[in-house]
Amino acid sequence: MSVALQLRGIEKRFGATPILRGVDLAVRAGERHALIGPNGAGKSTLFSLIAGERRASAGRIELKGVDTTRLSSAAVARRGLARSFQTTSVFARLSVFDNVRCAVLASRLGWAGCVGRWFGSRDVDARAAEVLDAIGLAPVAQHAAGMLGYAGQRALDLGLALAGGAHTLLLDEPTAGMNRAESARAIELIRTVTAGKTLLVIEHDMDAVFGLADRVSVLVQGRVIATGTPDAIRADAAVRDAYLGSGFGS
Repeated sequence: MSVALQLRGIEKRFGATPILRGVDLAVRAGERHALIGPNGAGKSTLFSLIAGERRASAGRIELKGVDTTRLSSAAVARRGLARSFQTTSVFARLSVFDNVRCAVLASRLGWAGCVGRWFGSRDVDARAAEVLDAIGLAPVAQHAAGMLGYAGQRALDLGLALAGGAHTLLLDEPTAGMNRAESARAIELIRTVTAGKTLLVIEHDMDAVFGLADRVSVLVQGRVIATGTPDAIRADAAVRDAYLGSGFGS
C-alpha cells in the first residue's frame, strides 16, 4: 500500500526547549490513522508542521512523495492536504452555505482571490451544495453559521476541510466538547464523508479512536512510542503505562 504522508526524523524546538524529538510516522493512503497521547506531547505542534503553518527544526515531511517540509500552508493545501482545528473556525455572520462556498473558492484561488470571484460561479455553488448535503447541513444552508449548535459547527468545520477536495485530512480533536451521543454521531459522519481519503486525527475520546481508526500512533514527550492496530495499542504495556492507564479496557 502506498504512503500518503511520511514523516522522517521530525524535530521541533522553541528556543532551547525540545517539543518533538525525532518523530517517524507513515500514514498509508486511504487509511484512518489516529494520533493519541497526553496533553503537551506535541500533537498539535506536529499538525502545524505538517500543514505548513510552522517550520520543523529538523527532519522531512512528504505528502504523496513530495517534500513539503518548507512549503507554506497555502502551498501544502494546493498539494491536497486540509486541516480542521480544536476550536471551531467558521465565519459566524456568514450563512452556512457561504462558509463552504468561501472554502471552495479559497482552495481554487487562494484567499486573496476570493473577493473578486465571490459571485457568479455555478461550479462553486454546486460544490458547496454537494458538501453541505454530505455533512447533513443542507436544510440549514441559509442560516447564519453562528446560529448552529456546537455539534453543527463542528460538522461545518469538517465541511470546510472537505470543500477543496483534499485527499489527506488532519482533524484535531473533532469530538472535543461533545457528549457521548454527539460524539458517536460525529464519528459516524467522519467515517462516511472521508471514505476513500487519508485521515490523520488527534482525539482524546478513546471510544472514538478505537471505533474509527485503522491504526493508532502514540506520541509521548515528543516521540512516537508505538504504532499498531487498535487492538495492539490497547494491549501494549508501554502504552498503558505512559498514557492509557493500567485499568483501560478492563
